[in-house]
Formats: sequence, C-alpha cells, structure tokens
Amino acid sequence: MKTVKKRKKDNGPFAKNLSSLMKEKNVTIAKAAEVAGVGVATIADWKAGASPENYMAVQKLAEHLEVSLSFLLTGKEDKSHITPTLAQVLEEGDLLFDGYAKITIQRMIPKNKK
Repeated sequence: MKTVKKRKKDNGPFAKNLSSLMKEKNVTIAKAAEVAGVGVATIADWKAGASPENYMAVQKLAEHLEVSLSFLLTGKEDKSHITPTLAQVLEEGDLLFDGYAKITIQRMIPKNKK
C-alpha cells in the first residue's frame, strides 16, 4: 500500500494571494499548473493552504501573475531586492557600486536586416 505524504497547511497569506490573483487575472488552475510546471492537484493544494515546496514553480507562477515572488508568498513587496533601472540610476545619480566592474550589453532583439 502506497503512503501519501500530506502537505503541511500554512495559515499565511500565500493561499489567499494566489486565489485572488488567479481570479483577478482570469488564470485557471490548469493554466497555473502548466505555467508553474506542476500538477493541477498541487495548485489546488496551494489554494487550499498547503505550503509550497517548489519555490521555482512558485516563481514562474508569480512572473505569470505579474507580481514578485515576495508579494505572492507574503502579500508584501521586499524592497531590499528591487534593482533600479539604468534610467533611474542615471536620473538620480545614486552610487550603486564603487570599484572595478566588467559590463556586457547584449542585444536581445535581433537587428533588422535591410
């Protein structure tokens, strides 16, 4: 007889945040499972209050729902890990790094061939 491992229920905001964001963005359980790379039952468990064990899957889902992992898990943004854009750095003139660095810029979109 196969023993089923029960997932621990969490009383944190993750289940509530996940449910409300999925409803707000019209994301079905099947679509959420596909995006996260997990089974439909896993998403249903998360919505019912199970603690996630695969944070990479939760990260993929957060990206699809257009929120940060921190917000999805806790309902709060973790501002300490927000990286400013290049435009913000140039506008504000804040010092982000003092020392030697090698910076590489790569074109993400191919150049139009004419």
